[in-house]
Amino acid sequence: MELIIKSAAAALTAAAVGLLIKKSNPEISMLLGACTAALIVGAATAFASGIKELTQTVQNIAGGSSAFAAPVMKCLAVAIITKLSADLCRDSSQAAAASALELAGSICAMSIAMPLIMSVLKMIGGFI
Repeated sequence: MELIIKSAAAALTAAAVGLLIKKSNPEISMLLGACTAALIVGAATAFASGIKELTQTVQNIAGGSSAFAAPVMKCLAVAIITKLSADLCRDSSQAAAASALELAGSICAMSIAMPLIMSVLKMIGGFI
């Protein structure tokens, strides 16, 4: 709970400062947003150990194979990177680049998930 309060305070402060300097220095405003996002994501990685433990549990249930957990974690990383980057592009008035980035992120996530989808389909086919 403490992390989200600190993160919200940092984000709101950066947003207010960004609005103040956007007219005179839009480049600095964009850089401020990117640095704030990196700082908050860096602070949130402290909670990654819980996600890692969950991944280990899923791997143990699946027989020690990372075929199920690895694609999910990779898709999560692609989604986070895509969302943050697209929002930074939109803040910089680059809506077309943001849309293209979201499309590329969707394609990457789908290509990462394909082996998982194939594994699930093979398991279903084995039950029938």
